[in-house]
Amino acid sequence: MRKNFYIETKLGQVHGRRYGESNQTIICLHPMPYSGGYYDTFCTDLISQTNIAAISLDMLGYGLSSKIEEPISIEDYALNVIEVIKSLKASKELSGDITLLGFHTGSAIANEIAIHEPQLIDKVIFVTYPFFDIDKRAELLGSQTKGSIDESIDCLKGMWEFTITNRSEGISIERAFENFIDQVKNMPVSWYGFYSMFNYPSEERLPLLQHVPLIINDDSSLTEPTKIAMSLVKDSEYVELEDVKGGIFELNTDQIISHVSGYLGS
Repeated sequence: MRKNFYIETKLGQVHGRRYGESNQTIICLHPMPYSGGYYDTFCTDLISQTNIAAISLDMLGYGLSSKIEEPISIEDYALNVIEVIKSLKASKELSGDITLLGFHTGSAIANEIAIHEPQLIDKVIFVTYPFFDIDKRAELLGSQTKGSIDESIDCLKGMWEFTITNRSEGISIERAFENFIDQVKNMPVSWYGFYSMFNYPSEERLPLLQHVPLIINDDSSLTEPTKIAMSLVKDSEYVELEDVKGGIFELNTDQIISHVSGYLGS
């Protein structure tokens, strides 16, 4: 069962979804330009198959969280999530072991949270990591385009084709449509998360992680960047998904849950 909640923070209101109750909770940090709704299938499957609860948050500017007027840094996102976690703990709405799970951009935010507040969380999971060296980041920043809306429906064509027309076999059109709407709602700020990631010096920050993360890799454009990220942390548990079909948080949830459960000893 899913419950929605809001937390007031210094930078605005943060919207979250709570799945189940347990003394073990995974806090899911979404890839941008989606929202915490990206994890709905995964979180629903997680609480039905394990005794682990989940919370998925909308980062500032995305989903139902407060809008922001300009891009903020990965560190800013991390500090904001830390504020949310501390607020939930203070109100007794969150207790027990806390694990961070990030996907794409969310992995960098998870890394930064763990660096800033290593005692606040117990474990860290990266489901792929978008590592870019300094030269690649400069290249990506130089070629980045900003989200824009115009009067022609053509401005939505690329998102429609990526999310719905070319969706992986097995993902329902209804679920794909939910993700499409998510992107459309976030379109004006869709580039904020990428801008933050392209300015994040992972080569400096990953070695500062004191936790031993679980790193789950898939078969995608981030396969090799994730391996580079793994080489930069002090130690890790590393696994690769099998028979990856795309849309791993829709079609490979059983595998991810199995790896997560083993890592958490649940």
